[in-house]
Amino acid sequence: MVLLFSGGLDSSLLLVLGKEALGEGLTALTFSGPQTAPGEVAASWHLTRQYQVRHLLASFDPLHLPDFRENTPKRCYVCKQGMLARARKVAAGLGAGAIWDGTNVDDLQDFRPGLQAAREAGVESPLLSTGLGKQDIRELSRKLGLPGDKAAQSCLATRFPYHTTLSREDLARVGRAETWLKSRGLTQVRLRVRGRQARLELTAAEWPVFWGRGLRRPFLAYLNTLGFEDLELAMPG
Repeated sequence: MVLLFSGGLDSSLLLVLGKEALGEGLTALTFSGPQTAPGEVAASWHLTRQYQVRHLLASFDPLHLPDFRENTPKRCYVCKQGMLARARKVAAGLGAGAIWDGTNVDDLQDFRPGLQAAREAGVESPLLSTGLGKQDIRELSRKLGLPGDKAAQSCLATRFPYHTTLSREDLARVGRAETWLKSRGLTQVRLRVRGRQARLELTAAEWPVFWGRGLRRPFLAYLNTLGFEDLELAMPG
């Protein structure tokens, strides 16, 4: 089997269970490109080393796809299509019987065009087929010694409104800004972008950390160096 491995909560659980079931028959495959959040590949590499799973890294730049570059509602679909075409070649070269992903029951409640591309490509979703949702995955992860509260990651293109032309530079700016906050102890960080304005989203539990460490002024100063002019704080309530 080839596991599409992001290093997130869902695929990490599959990595551990797949290693137990398949041993050397499991290969983790991680794609990286300008859309990938900084640190994501390193985190996935660390986990595969810990569990001694063969891990392949492949680059994929979706900016050559018009629907991705223009950030249309089909962005995720065409990106996943292109990525899975690469994954199928990798799987064929390894003689793998199938490709797995970490889709779970709760994912069906969101708008996820990439799921359609995965189904069309014949990708199997063991967590979904066994009826597991996020809470189940958290509990199982803790029992297996994995962090059950691991922060979710997502493509950097999701930080921009639809029909905003994306560039490598714009994606990198968002990645650097979010990394600045993560290096200061925050975990679930989203910096939404509209032109030169940035809107910061944190979990309710992390706003006290943001204020307690006096991060607003230095973060705004850092955003200015990246070309942003204003910062909106999306605080709850």
